[in-house]
Amino acid sequence: MGLNASVRCTCIKEGKALPHPFPELLAFDETGEPTLRKEGQISLDLWLAHDKWYRTSCSHSGVLVDRRLGNIALVAHVREFLQRNSPNDFPLLVERVVYSGSHCGDWVAVNDVPQLLTETRRLQGLTSDPLILQFANDMTALAEASLATGNPIVF
Repeated sequence: MGLNASVRCTCIKEGKALPHPFPELLAFDETGEPTLRKEGQISLDLWLAHDKWYRTSCSHSGVLVDRRLGNIALVAHVREFLQRNSPNDFPLLVERVVYSGSHCGDWVAVNDVPQLLTETRRLQGLTSDPLILQFANDMTALAEASLATGNPIVF
């Protein structure tokens, strides 16, 4: 088990992706993921066709940046480091990213990403630990992609 995070690309929203098989049903959820509108009953066949399309919709397969932030032990290592070194300086990292080494289904909204990027850059300046620096570098890549696309960081 571990913690993964990603930022979706904007190819679909910008019309750079292959056409959707049911454009009248295409919608986007709060994380930027393309989904099918919940109006009426959507059949399994429609969902399967949508999922197949999404995997091949663009060269990114819908995901611009995807990072494995670490296994449970590494995330705990980062969390413990932050808690020892001014946890009040890292509220988003502590409360929204490393609070668990295996959370999923949540996200950091784009309007919180500038603060997250500031915290991540602060973390980079605090240590020479290669594991924490790799974590910080991965978080920086995710934050920069989030700001560039307007899409949240999704766990």
